Amino acid sequence: MTKRISYCIILVATAIMLACFTGKALGQTTLQLKLSPIGMHFFNEPNKKNFENKLDANATFVLEPCVIFGFETYVVSDILCVRGHFGGLSDAISKPGLFLQFGLKVRMFQIYRNSLSFGAGLMGYGHECWSTVPNYEQERGWVQNGKWEYSLGFLADLEYAIFLNDKSDLMFNLSYGYQKKTFNITIGYRYWLSSIIKHPIKCGSCPFTKTKNSWKK
Repeated sequence: MTKRISYCIILVATAIMLACFTGKALGQTTLQLKLSPIGMHFFNEPNKKNFENKLDANATFVLEPCVIFGFETYVVSDILCVRGHFGGLSDAISKPGLFLQFGLKVRMFQIYRNSLSFGAGLMGYGHECWSTVPNYEQERGWVQNGKWEYSLGFLADLEYAIFLNDKSDLMFNLSYGYQKKTFNITIGYRYWLSSIIKHPIKCGSCPFTKTKNSWKK
């Protein structure tokens, strides 16, 4: 367990260093911290009967505290970025879990300080084995290694962000995929390591060019 956590810390530190480097090389780059207290389970799951800390009789809403660290670096103007997330949580059966995500995010529109974005990417999951829980039903797609089991999946989310100042944003996300078959609402803080647009979209026939927009990062 300690060795796995050490490997994860090394991965996160490497990702942050890469983010800082690409911030210098590619332009706009951010670091993020997100929190989510509750997991929402709207689908039928074979082990719902074993969910602990459920907030309703059907185990649709379950207390699953989750902390997420992330980075983003924009590769097309201030519209498209590559991103990564690493997080830890106490899952629906109160077992420790970890996840790692890499993907893309596109900004759909921005109005003054407000923006809406959509993101998606691949997920890697790990949690302490559920097979030790009484009445556990085997779920497909998981591979056991010692006391932990692992799986792959995907994440998709909508992000609403409020620009607080030149270096800070407040974020609210509706996400699917931080755990399998689970929705989360997260609140987060984003810090801009660099806000310089180094890859602006070229336009050879634009009728006008807006040279000043104080709400753009």
